Amino acid sequence: MSGVAGFPGLLRAAERAEPKLAFRALGKTGHKVTTLGFGTMLASDPLVVERAADVGLNFFDTARSYQGGNNERMVGEALKGKRQRVILASKTLAPTKQGALSELDTSLKTIGTDYLDIWYLHAKSKPEEVTDELLEAQQMAKQAGKIRFAGVSLHFNMKRLIPWLVQKGRTEVILASYNFYLDEDPADAIRAARQAGVGIVAMKVMAGGYARIKRGDRLYGQDPKALLARLQKPGAMLAGLKWSLRNEAVDTAIVGITDFDELEEDTRAMSEPYGPADAALLGV
Repeated sequence: MSGVAGFPGLLRAAERAEPKLAFRALGKTGHKVTTLGFGTMLASDPLVVERAADVGLNFFDTARSYQGGNNERMVGEALKGKRQRVILASKTLAPTKQGALSELDTSLKTIGTDYLDIWYLHAKSKPEEVTDELLEAQQMAKQAGKIRFAGVSLHFNMKRLIPWLVQKGRTEVILASYNFYLDEDPADAIRAARQAGVGIVAMKVMAGGYARIKRGDRLYGQDPKALLARLQKPGAMLAGLKWSLRNEAVDTAIVGITDFDELEEDTRAMSEPYGPADAALLGV
């Protein structure tokens, strides 16, 4: 066994090359974020999260609903002592103002922080789901100093919802599904929102990963078997990430990173532009 006394990841992480970082402005928030963000939903090893922060990634995304709250706890432990160097986002699925504010207090306590940089109303698919009382909850949280920026996350219906949120004018960051295999390409809506000053965070950039594809998730086209065949090619996952980042209106892309190997591979997207070889892998 390589590594240090039962902790092989410690030595392996220390031996890895430092990545070349790339940054983009996050809308009008005044912050610059690494174009690769860390999506922690599937992460369980705090050493990987800690390593990501140590090599310079500064955008970390969690949610109250991930792993029954244990994900927030793990992220908080991993980023302890690094809080001022990172942009930290979490989310609520609560349908009411009081429920959302209660979840926010629980998130802050669980993570061990006084505030979130971004607090998303999570998994909205229709305008009517983004209610005035939920938007009011975000404004109340801002006034109380518990969050800095209000966000909404979208898995579906981006072409309709993104312009609606921009017109509504109360959302500062949008987290949206964006990949090469979507049924409807929201690129124009993303660009328009970014021009209006809204921060854009892309998710599901690798078309949702193997688990979602095998379920036949309706987000990723009508032929999950064909998509799976593409993504199983060596280098295709990284190509998918680079495809999303080629859109300069995307400020950062959050990727579900679970181990040191994935972290090292994904950081390459910050210094390796999307090219013909990537297009050949993805078939687009």
